[in-house]
Amino acid sequence: MKRFLLLLFVLLLLLGGVTGGLYWSSAQVPEFYQAALQAESKPEVRQQKAKQFVQRSMQLVNDVHNHEPQWSQEFSEQQINAWLAEELHQKYNEWVPKGISDPRIKFGNDQVELGFRLSLKKWSGIISLKFKPWLLEKNRLVLELENARAGLLPIPIEEAIADLIQEARKDGWHIEWGQNNGNDALIVNLDHGKNELPDLTALEVQPGLFRIAGKAVAENQ
Repeated sequence: MKRFLLLLFVLLLLLGGVTGGLYWSSAQVPEFYQAALQAESKPEVRQQKAKQFVQRSMQLVNDVHNHEPQWSQEFSEQQINAWLAEELHQKYNEWVPKGISDPRIKFGNDQVELGFRLSLKKWSGIISLKFKPWLLEKNRLVLELENARAGLLPIPIEEAIADLIQEARKDGWHIEWGQNNGNDALIVNLDHGKNELPDLTALEVQPGLFRIAGKAVAENQ
């Protein structure tokens, strides 16, 4: 009887340790996300960088709208994170799903890391995604997912992705879900069913910087 009680006690300790370890892991903050928050500059500098992001975005929109034969633009990690901190929730909060706050990004060699805080009734922590964006062909964007985590714990996202695809398809987007290099991959047809949209011909991700380029569609196409 004593052995049984001792074994039961040890088992409970092990289960408690595993549960506590899982909770601790899920509550941890990824290094890139913590670094992005710590790197944020003074409010006036952050506002200036957010303004630069808006200006570059508007220039890109104007080039596309005016059917410029060739167009390109680049955005720095700092500019995007400044805009996310300064303007996303203040001006476009209706775009942000409930429970999500403080998104930040990091650009690496051909990789993007995205993190945000998710607040639920029974859990609050940082969700992070690491993915590789690349063009399968013009206007066919692939988002190759390398991992998804809650804190430090890997999480499955198949159900969330399935819901996302279903909602996007209702809006007319052509989206496929498959595999590439052993990773889950989301393939997005950027034409959105509209032939007049420009051709996206290149995108590049390098440390701290994102570049995009394209061209106007010839009128006889």
